[in-house]
Amino acid sequence: MNERFGDRVVTALQMKNLEADFIENHGIPSILLMEHAALSVFAMVEEGQRVLLLVGSGKNGGDAVAVGRLLLGRGIACDFMTFYSGDGCEELVAQWELLRSYGYPYEVYDIFGKCPDFINYDVLIDGIFGIGLNRAVNADVCKLFDRINRMANRPRVIAVDVPSGVNATTGQIMEGALRADVTVTFSYPKTGLLLYPGKKYTGKLKIVAIGLPENDDIPEYVTFDSLADCEIPRREPDGNKGSFGKISLIAGCDSMPGAASLCAKAMYRSGAGLVRVISTEKALQTLHGYCPEAIGVTREELMDAPDPFYGFDQVIVIGPGIGTDSEAERLVDLAIQYGSRLILDADALNILAKRLDRMSQDTARRLALLNDWLPESTIITPHPGEMSRLLNVTVSELKEDPLRFTKLIRQYCSFIWIWKDCCSIVVSERGYYLNQSGNDAMGTAGSGDVLAGICGAFAAGEWGMAQAASAAVYVHGLAGDYCRETLGSHGTMAGDIANAIGYVLKEQEQ
Repeated sequence: MNERFGDRVVTALQMKNLEADFIENHGIPSILLMEHAALSVFAMVEEGQRVLLLVGSGKNGGDAVAVGRLLLGRGIACDFMTFYSGDGCEELVAQWELLRSYGYPYEVYDIFGKCPDFINYDVLIDGIFGIGLNRAVNADVCKLFDRINRMANRPRVIAVDVPSGVNATTGQIMEGALRADVTVTFSYPKTGLLLYPGKKYTGKLKIVAIGLPENDDIPEYVTFDSLADCEIPRREPDGNKGSFGKISLIAGCDSMPGAASLCAKAMYRSGAGLVRVISTEKALQTLHGYCPEAIGVTREELMDAPDPFYGFDQVIVIGPGIGTDSEAERLVDLAIQYGSRLILDADALNILAKRLDRMSQDTARRLALLNDWLPESTIITPHPGEMSRLLNVTVSELKEDPLRFTKLIRQYCSFIWIWKDCCSIVVSERGYYLNQSGNDAMGTAGSGDVLAGICGAFAAGEWGMAQAASAAVYVHGLAGDYCRETLGSHGTMAGDIANAIGYVLKEQEQ
C-alpha cells in the first residue's frame, strides 16, 4: 500500500495509546471523552423503553453509568447491574457520585446477589468489559452471558465500544461473550470487531467520533467502507483491449476444466482487455463454451515456445485447477521466471508447499524461502488450508490469533499475501487490509478462482499490487453480497459471483 487509502482500524493497544497521547498532550480529561462516548450510546435508546445498564469496574463501566444518568434525565426508566467488587476505576467512581447527586430513582443489582428479570427490559447496555480485556471471563459471568444470549425474546443489546468477552484485538472469545445487536465503538473500529469469531458477537457496527483528533500517520490496519475507498482507476476513453491489460492465465486441467473458465470470466468482468488461457485441450473446450472471449493455448504450445509469454507477460496468473503433477510444477517455474506481475493461487501454492516440506519445517524459514523464490510484485491467495500447508501450522492455530501470523508474514516476506477467510486479510510491507465485504453465500466451489481473476485484472491496471489485491478482495465480496441479495445464500454459485462483478463496478462509473 504505497499511499494512504481506506479507513483506519486499530488494535486495543493502539487505541489506548491514541487516547493517552491526546489526554497528555492536549490536557483533555478522560471523563470528558467518557461524556462524549455516553452521548453517542444515549442516542441509540428510544423514548418509552426500559433500560438495564450492565456496569463493569473500568472505564467501560463508567461509560455505562454516564449513559444511565443521561437516560434518567430524559425520563427513561433505568436500572443498573454491577459486575465487580470494590470501587472500580477513578472515572467510574466519579460517574457514580455524579449520578447519585441528581437523586434519580433506580435499582442497582449485583452479579454476586439477586439478578434482575431481564425480560422486563427493552434494552441492555453492555458496559462490563472494554478493550482492555485480556483474561478469561469468570465462569458465573459466562453462564449469565449464555443465559441472555439464549433468551427467546431477549432485550436489544447495545455494546459500549466492544461486546463484553470479545478480545478487542484478536476477536477471540474469552471463554464467554455477550452477543450484541449493535456495537457503538469509539473513534475507530477495533480489529477484534472485524475478525471472527468476534464479528459474530458485534452485530451492527456503529463508529462514532468522541473528540479525538485525526491522526496523520499512515495507519497500520485499514478497511474499506465503500467502493470509493478502492480508488479504482478510470478507463481512458481512447483505450483499447491492449491498453486495458493483456493477461496470461494458467489454469484448469482435464479433471477441473471449470477453474480456467471461471477465472477468465472474472478477469473480463473486472475490466481486463485480453486474456490468454493456457490449459489442457479438454479444459480449453469447456473454456470456449463458457468464455468465448478468451484466447486458448495448450500447455504443450506454451512450454515449446522460445518466449512462452511474449506479449502477455504483463500479468501472469497461475494455479486454479492446474493439479500438482510434474507438468504443473514446470508451469509454475515458467510463470515465476517470466512474470513481471505474478498471482499464484490454489495448486500453485500447493506445489510450493510441497517444496517447502522438503527443505524446512520451521515457519520462519519457510517464509524466508518463499521470499527468496518469489518477486516483490507477487500476490499469493491462500485459504486457511493452503495457509496451513505453506506455514506448517494447523488451521486452528491460524484462526486462534491470525494477527500474530500476519505479523510474522510481514516480517519475512516483501510480496503480498491475501489470506482468504471470513474476514480476508491482505498483508503487505505497507500494512494490513481487513476486508468487510462478502458473506456465507461465497462458500462455494470456484469462488476462489473468481477472486484470482479479479486480482489479475486489477494487477494489470495502473496501481500498486497491494492496492490491487485489497480492491480485488473488496470487490469480490461486494459481488458476493449482490448475489446473496438477489439469489440467496443457498442459490449462489461461483459463476454468479463472476457475473455480478460488472454490476458492482458499474457503481464506480456513475
